[in-house]
Amino acid sequence: MKKGVSKYYFFLGFLAFLGFKGINNEPLYLLNFAFGGYFAYIWWAKLVQFDDKHLKYHKFKAASLSFSICFAIAFVLSIVIKLTSFDLQTGFKLQLLIVSLAFAVSINLWAFLTYKFSLAS
Repeated sequence: MKKGVSKYYFFLGFLAFLGFKGINNEPLYLLNFAFGGYFAYIWWAKLVQFDDKHLKYHKFKAASLSFSICFAIAFVLSIVIKLTSFDLQTGFKLQLLIVSLAFAVSINLWAFLTYKFSLAS
């Protein structure tokens, strides 16, 4: 069995399209947008041949940058939703959408930035 990241895990990212069921129906389907984080395996599969201390440094650098950016944006958007005059159900749907998309985008940004930082050095 091959050690490392399978290049076919990104197919699980297509489960994110189930989130569109939550727009008009059950709001908890909006959490399926978090499956979009599996698209990061496209970038991780490209980095599987490199495993050294420089890659770990680039992973930590990219993680701190991507998570801080995405979760700061999610926090600001949550405050904006609170300050607007949406009803409770619409606010709940938007909050679920923000949390799931922030998670997926931060994971993808982490993998992408790690790949870009590794190529630059």
